[in-house]
Formats: sequence, C-alpha cells, structure tokens
Amino acid sequence: MKPKKVPESFIDVDIKLEEIGEKLRMIRKAQYSNYEDFARRSNINKVLINRSERGKSISMRHFVNIVQKLGISFQDFFKEL
Repeated sequence: MKPKKVPESFIDVDIKLEEIGEKLRMIRKAQYSNYEDFARRSNINKVLINRSERGKSISMRHFVNIVQKLGISFQDFFKEL
C-alpha cells in the first residue's frame, strides 16, 4: 500500500502550528514553571495545554481559553508570527 502524500499546504499549516505552540510555551513559562501548574490554576485540561504547546491541533474554543488565561491579547499574541 502506497503512503498518502501530504499536500504542501498542510505542511505549511503544521509549521505554523508549531510556531504558535512555541509561542504559547514561551509565554506560559514566563508565568508558570510547568504546564501542569498552569492547568491546575487555570482549570484547563493539562492534555490540551500540552497538545497546544507541541503544535498539535486543538479547537479554537480551547485555544482562545488558553490565550485568555495567559492574560495576553490576541493582537500581541499574533504579533511577529
């Protein structure tokens, strides 16, 4: 069975998701020593935080919640991305 070819546009999206995840991790680390502390204090599932920081797909609802709990505006978050 031949492996499926991933469209280039999906590869670009994966790269952007990884950049977003890195930025989430950087902002979170400035406020909390680890993602488990952030999850507990923010009442967000730690698996969702971990997935988001690794650039894995999560729902927009969860993404918005994480960014809001980090206390950063979306304008500032997406600056330089």
